Amino acid sequence: MSAPSTNPLLELHQQTEAEFQAYAGTEIVSTFGLPQIEYAALHKSCGKMDMAQRGVLEISGRDRLDFLNRFLTNELIRKETSAPISAGQGVYAFLLNNKGRIVTDMNVLELGERTLLETDARNVQSLKSTLEKFIFSEKVQFKSLIGQLHEIALIGPKSAEALRRLAPQITDLAQLNSVSVELGTVPTIIFRDDPCGTSGFFLLVASESAAKLWTELEFTKSVGWAAFNSRRIEAGRPFFGIDFDDTVLPAETGQLERAVSFTKGCYLGQEIVARMHARGQIARQIVGIRMAGEFLPFAGAPIYDSPQSQIGIVTSSTMSPILSNAAIGLAMVKKPFAGVGTNLLVAAEGDLRPATVVDLPFVKPESGPP
Repeated sequence: MSAPSTNPLLELHQQTEAEFQAYAGTEIVSTFGLPQIEYAALHKSCGKMDMAQRGVLEISGRDRLDFLNRFLTNELIRKETSAPISAGQGVYAFLLNNKGRIVTDMNVLELGERTLLETDARNVQSLKSTLEKFIFSEKVQFKSLIGQLHEIALIGPKSAEALRRLAPQITDLAQLNSVSVELGTVPTIIFRDDPCGTSGFFLLVASESAAKLWTELEFTKSVGWAAFNSRRIEAGRPFFGIDFDDTVLPAETGQLERAVSFTKGCYLGQEIVARMHARGQIARQIVGIRMAGEFLPFAGAPIYDSPQSQIGIVTSSTMSPILSNAAIGLAMVKKPFAGVGTNLLVAAEGDLRPATVVDLPFVKPESGPP
């Protein structure tokens, strides 16, 4: 399903002669014309990025956390104390089907009086429809905020400093914790996530205020998908819809520790997840690969252990300037070939090129000020 609504920042981007690319039924900025400088901003200072491809599903009602806890893979109600997560806390989670495969992923943000599920915009409506089917007598309501909320990201080691220029009262935020403040003159929900291996803050604002906030962040560098994608690959962060999809099991994503609680009670697909975890049995796995030369494979390129035997595909790839222009990527490979140091053959630039499975992340996380 494509992501609906018009981007409130589109006119501003067009005025800067930004370059666009298709993404999941919508258009996003690929680059603002200087991809090397945009990439450097994410490494050294702070970049602002229009996250037009993201969307929010709002959950309200007194039973919402108990309801969500019965269907999502991560813990929203503490099993030992029966206490729900507090306002300002959040988790990353999957919604699975009854066969244990991933329907979608999301960041769950608890705000106190309501809960936000932040996810790929194209999945918001289907997520809403799926969860609504499970309502019996619970007091819970769902509302898509597509077209009402817009998302902007601040990413880089100086992103906290950039935030505090507009809201000096902001203090430390742990991963996926959130706070509601006024940034300049714009009411904003801010949550922390570090998909690029450096400080990342994601700003949810009313769509009619998005252009105003974007302009007030003028002291940051505008960055597009090309630079962002390079940084998140370097950080080893796979994305749903790019590196894994609804045919994949949680254990195959490399995100099990982030997304799944093994101490909570039952949830949809839980028996399969628990059984695979106990037995350590998975058929395939996302890994990092590094090419032997500067041959960049495209997403979807086949991977072989010999010229006749395909054992996986490339899911994302980039040339990494910080790694001396090494060609690196994320790949889904059969489990016997997922070990670090395994030699592979990858289709790239008209031939099979040597590559090696390496540790993730490719680039060590930058621990800038929170």
